[in-house]
Amino acid sequence: MAKVTRRCGCRDENGKQYGAACPKLKSYRHGTWGYRLSAGFNPVTGKRQYVTNYSFASSGDAEEAMREAEKQLRGQVYDFKKTTAAAYLTEWLDGQERHAQLKPSTLRMYKRYIHNDVVPAFGTKILLKDLRRPHVAGLIKALQDAGRGAVTIKRIHATLSSALTDAVQDGLLAENVAAGARLPKVEKKKIKVWEPSDAGRFLDAVAEHRLGAMFEVAVLTGMRRGELCGLRWQDIDLPGRRLFVRVQLVQVGKDIIEGTIKTDAGQDRVVALSDRAVAALIAWKIQQDQERQKWAEAYTDSRRVFTYEDGRQLRPGYVSKLFELTVKKLGLPMMRLHDLRHLHASLMLASGQDLAIVSKSMGHSNSQITRDLYAHMVGDAARNAVEGAASLLPARKSVLTTVLTGHEKSPSGLS
Repeated sequence: MAKVTRRCGCRDENGKQYGAACPKLKSYRHGTWGYRLSAGFNPVTGKRQYVTNYSFASSGDAEEAMREAEKQLRGQVYDFKKTTAAAYLTEWLDGQERHAQLKPSTLRMYKRYIHNDVVPAFGTKILLKDLRRPHVAGLIKALQDAGRGAVTIKRIHATLSSALTDAVQDGLLAENVAAGARLPKVEKKKIKVWEPSDAGRFLDAVAEHRLGAMFEVAVLTGMRRGELCGLRWQDIDLPGRRLFVRVQLVQVGKDIIEGTIKTDAGQDRVVALSDRAVAALIAWKIQQDQERQKWAEAYTDSRRVFTYEDGRQLRPGYVSKLFELTVKKLGLPMMRLHDLRHLHASLMLASGQDLAIVSKSMGHSNSQITRDLYAHMVGDAARNAVEGAASLLPARKSVLTTVLTGHEKSPSGLS
């Protein structure tokens, strides 16, 4: 929200302007009042442009002038701005790419949604300024009629809404017409994971593969696919029985890009390692060193923990494919590679671990996210906990048995 402020041109002994720190600004008569308004963005540089005026003697005059300037800016946009919605969305994507504010995978997803879904729905003739809520509702209905899932529709809508929010901030629209749209309800599916016996079968079978240790670490740590592929030896502290999740590999088309972790809470998180996980990593380190000697000068030192035989970093897609083929070959219940992360969480909860510890290990921003994801598992763990607590009490005839046999008495023994 734009507001008027006061400033002056006073400078210190070094010739640098005081700005808002000028001690004389405590006096109401010192300095001048004014405003700074966004005037859209430069289509060439992608940078915001501003209209600034600090020539007013009072805040009231500056406020009145600012409101008039806002009207003029909006009027100018709607008078001569003939940008179509399709053209604006394309320009918006270009700006996102130039500013490099999005992760490559997110930018790729935005491009796919806008070019393949939003622009075809709006067409190439409708002006941005003429975009209305029924247009957005029509987009959502078209997506539903095409059989798109609720989650995908929600993501497409979020992409459009983000672009229109920027249009409002740049003075190209008076409001975000995508805000408040009616979206299909996303049904939360109950997470299903393997039984421990199924997980054991999988780990026994995949142990025959050279990357068996990677899948064992996945089950024992709950790390994501990109985190496992991006893991570096410098991020592992074997004597301290822990590792640090600092980078991940993301597959964007044919390119493999190293980036930050998916969530802020997951970035730089510390994951404790069990004896079994440490043993798996030590065995893998020995195998990798042997491969390094075998390949000699042809070996590529990517410094990753899990690699191809020649040391090159893994393609995340290859890891998923290997997992799927192994599961299918064993005839196990179908799961995604990502579900090994859920398996890890379920094993921790079943073992009685505190929800806060599980949440921190998984890299969730708060325990409520963990509770929402694994509500049924948390319930089972809670029941096991209360049963465990009850088992510590001295055995006695149950109240139910007393009632059924007709010998119920009051606590005092009186009828």
